[in-house]
Amino acid sequence: MFKIFLLMLALVLPIKAYATSHIDNQSPLTSKLSSVDDLKDKRIGVLMGSAHESYATKTYPHATILQYKSPADVILAVKTNKVDVALYDTEPLRNIIRQDNSLGVLGDSLFSFDLGIGFNKNNDALKNRFNTFLAKIKEDGVYEDMVDRWMTRGETTMPEIKLPKTNNVLVVGVSDAGLPFTIVKDNDLVGFDIELAKRFAASEGRGIKFSNMDFSSLISAVSSGKADIIASSIYVTDEREKQINFSNAYYQMGTNAFALKANILSKNPTDPDQKNTASKAKLLNSLDDIKDKSIGVLLGSVHDTYAHKNYPNATVLQYKSPSDLILGVKTNKVEVGLYVNELLAERLREDQSLGFVGDVLEIHPVAYGFNKNNSELREKFNKFFKELKESGVYDDMLDRWINKGDTNMPKIDTPPINGEFRVGHVSDSGLPFVTVKDNELIGLNIELTKRFAASQGKAVRFDDMEFGSIIPALTAGKIDFVGMTLMVTEERKTKIDFADPFYQIGMRAFALKKNIAAYNDLPEKKSSDPSFLQGVVDSFNSNIIQEKRYLLLWDGLKTTVIISILATLFGTILGGIICFLRMSENNLLNIPAKIYISILRGTPVLVLLMLIFYVVFGSVNINPIVVATIAFGMNFGAYAAEIFRSGIEGIEKSQMEAGIAMGFNKIKTFIYIILPQTIRRILPIYKGEFISLVKMTSIVGYIAVQDLTKASDIIRSRTFDAFFPLIMIAILYFLISWVLMQVLDYLEKITDPKFKRQLRSKS
Repeated sequence: MFKIFLLMLALVLPIKAYATSHIDNQSPLTSKLSSVDDLKDKRIGVLMGSAHESYATKTYPHATILQYKSPADVILAVKTNKVDVALYDTEPLRNIIRQDNSLGVLGDSLFSFDLGIGFNKNNDALKNRFNTFLAKIKEDGVYEDMVDRWMTRGETTMPEIKLPKTNNVLVVGVSDAGLPFTIVKDNDLVGFDIELAKRFAASEGRGIKFSNMDFSSLISAVSSGKADIIASSIYVTDEREKQINFSNAYYQMGTNAFALKANILSKNPTDPDQKNTASKAKLLNSLDDIKDKSIGVLLGSVHDTYAHKNYPNATVLQYKSPSDLILGVKTNKVEVGLYVNELLAERLREDQSLGFVGDVLEIHPVAYGFNKNNSELREKFNKFFKELKESGVYDDMLDRWINKGDTNMPKIDTPPINGEFRVGHVSDSGLPFVTVKDNELIGLNIELTKRFAASQGKAVRFDDMEFGSIIPALTAGKIDFVGMTLMVTEERKTKIDFADPFYQIGMRAFALKKNIAAYNDLPEKKSSDPSFLQGVVDSFNSNIIQEKRYLLLWDGLKTTVIISILATLFGTILGGIICFLRMSENNLLNIPAKIYISILRGTPVLVLLMLIFYVVFGSVNINPIVVATIAFGMNFGAYAAEIFRSGIEGIEKSQMEAGIAMGFNKIKTFIYIILPQTIRRILPIYKGEFISLVKMTSIVGYIAVQDLTKASDIIRSRTFDAFFPLIMIAILYFLISWVLMQVLDYLEKITDPKFKRQLRSKS
């Protein structure tokens, strides 16, 4: 199976490289866009069912209007030259352009609309209660604080809003349109609309359930009662007010046109050899310039305390791991980060996009930490460390790991004569202290810990944990000691005991080189494109690891497998019943069966899915996964019925007669003679239909089910990567199909008489 996965990876990854190259070489516009007046004959991308679509169709009758299902698809269409320009909401667009320097805004705002929460026309009471709630939070300052955090400062952290545990939940239809309104982060929905909906649910004394769906499905969802309200930065328009009711306006938002910067004619062209003085003034010149910036720190670290104390006007964002902190700086989530000088030096050697800001801020001694109730172990370590320094071994360790940058661990035997040490550490701190190489831990801390364990005749078990959990784990007795570069502070001394310091490390600020004045004064170097392999690694990190996006894939994978298996079981049973009716000589039975088969085989599965969800179960509160199971099961049942019928009719009637002549009744003859032969005949076709069903489940996102494809859409809305998420999902669908195919192949094999005879001969 692993070999097959590698083969698939080898086949599909070159597709990404080709596609990227092909897109990059597409012919540009014949002339650059200078204003919105140039859109009249261009290709314009819009969100399907949005106010942008109506505006573009009315204002630019000679343009080609291309509709897309999600904001991520609109943005990708611009980035890949599928459209010349696109229309989108001002605030989310501002956030997108902050993260993607290849995009730019064309001209001023085209138009603006009030945003409102949508309600069913039969639920005026709920709408009125929301309007009362909205007026209240505007009066007490909560609303103003929300606008400041989400709109002005661009925060991405949701406040904690306590909701009651009750079965009475508010179902809220949303579409992940992007920050500041709605987006998926760390497998949770965050944004202005999400906070507003949660606060309203709390005021109602209700729980909340978000139904994430395509934007074009929102109004249908609230109209049919699938959602109590819809909250997704929805423009209040006359046309929409005919279908649903809107609350009082909670925000006013404009619409802008945007395109690739390469296709926009700048109104203020400058000499490319001269730097823009205004932008250079915004660069970081010294440590004084970070006092009002966004600063990233490691949660619970000395840097965290230092930033809050020395930069009270800065926005301090806490990260759980060093990798997340550095990634936050690289992706412009924070403007500057604080971290360990020695560890940063190693990282900056590998990553040329980062640089230091100013000199070392502070120097702290670092030492191993011990439980206050285990002073004996701490004394043993101090004695061992003193002997290690006197013997010259520790100086050799410093020379190898710190000065020479060696990455080879010496072999140190730690026989478990006296048990083992449980040692807490953070594996992604980085060299020279600790890192993972060839699936093994290496570094100065690892060698020091192993040498101490060997001196005590003990083995070592390293417990890799988040930095913020290290000290609580030690005080709770979950680990024996902390074996990492833990800075010695007075506050920490109140909770744990420290051994003698083994090193001194400095604190340093770092940022992207393009944001640091000292690096902008250097001669500009042409940036070379990353290698193909590096591009794959970066995409893997961005689309799977960052912000725990693998959890989205895992949830989607489980949903896809559950729907596939349950729909197949339901469809097989239903197909057997339909087959029985179809083969009946009674017209009252076989005619309805024929009609059912004809209708289901002639109806697209997507249409069937929407009809069952919005029409058949329109007034019923039912889990969308159940609806998907029923829809796909009904479709599969129609095909299975014909497969069963053709298999049964392919068996000679004389075999039925022979069974009856032997004393069997019709039922026993079918079970023991006809059915085994039928199974062998139909399995190859049945397998094909089953695999088709698995792939068809990719459309369940239309009814707010988060399957694999929906997970891919959410990831693309965050990364704007046009290829990797799709390739990744294709591989996962292949693996699901392959595993299920192996199960059916085995079933086919054990029903083969030749296989049974081989088993009997071997036994």
